[in-house]
Amino acid sequence: MKMKWLIPAVLAALVLGACNDDAGNNENTADDGTAPSGENSAVGHGVEDGELETDEEGIGFSMSDGSIEEATGIPEEEKTAILEAFNGYMETFNNEDPDAYAETLVPGEDGFDIEAEKQAMQELFAQFDVERSAEDETIVSYKDGEAQLFSNLTTKMTAKDSGEEHTEKGRQVTVLTKTDGTWKVKEIYYIGDAA
Repeated sequence: MKMKWLIPAVLAALVLGACNDDAGNNENTADDGTAPSGENSAVGHGVEDGELETDEEGIGFSMSDGSIEEATGIPEEEKTAILEAFNGYMETFNNEDPDAYAETLVPGEDGFDIEAEKQAMQELFAQFDVERSAEDETIVSYKDGEAQLFSNLTTKMTAKDSGEEHTEKGRQVTVLTKTDGTWKVKEIYYIGDAA
């Protein structure tokens, strides 16, 4: 990766990972493949040989034969609502709408620092056109008002000043919770594919 893409890629990872107030104190790095449990982070937990291990909070998925399996017992109306919530999260980001994007997130101690999220988006979109697309959206866990949705993401960034493009692919587990009858994004675990 060229050096000029390093800072925006990190900023995009922050927005993709929707970091919280404690992220600045995180001593774990992308190089060691770890992230603290219970913190919103763009780095996944325990990644090894295509597998994201389940931590003590039950976050994670595992791939058997390279495929992701959908959880069983998801009521059809909840499945539809979860997928719509995820699509809204993606769409408001692509529309460069920090206020609408913030509405898709769980605020506060159990979720995100909303003002930090808005600021990160504004800084990113001031310099880059960014578009994210998701494929293979699969609800891999569902219980007690919480769902984990796996997706393969492609993020395309275009520098506004030069027109230079950079594309990154990765996998994401998006944890959604039902808050006041609405599904919202609580945590995000993103793992960029090796270049």
